[in-house]
Amino acid sequence: MATRDPRVDAYIANAPDFAKPILVHLRELVHRNCPQVEETLKWRMPTFMHHGMLAGMAAFRQHCSFGFWKHELVVGKELAGSPQGMGSSAR
Repeated sequence: MATRDPRVDAYIANAPDFAKPILVHLRELVHRNCPQVEETLKWRMPTFMHHGMLAGMAAFRQHCSFGFWKHELVVGKELAGSPQGMGSSAR
């Protein structure tokens, strides 16, 4: 069962104005595509958990970031280490 953490709501509310719609959109994409995902904060940034850490996002003064921790779950083991997959740079 998916869980939404109110601390992620607070993180988004405190993000720079340009970042708020981006973070909301990314959050919704994760929940739509992985209904079992759970949210938490790690290193004071929103993190999505599914069989361990799946992905995280952050907002800074002038940019946002989003990254996958377990890229094998996203691209599959066959592509994880190949040039077609993003390898460890997807983390």
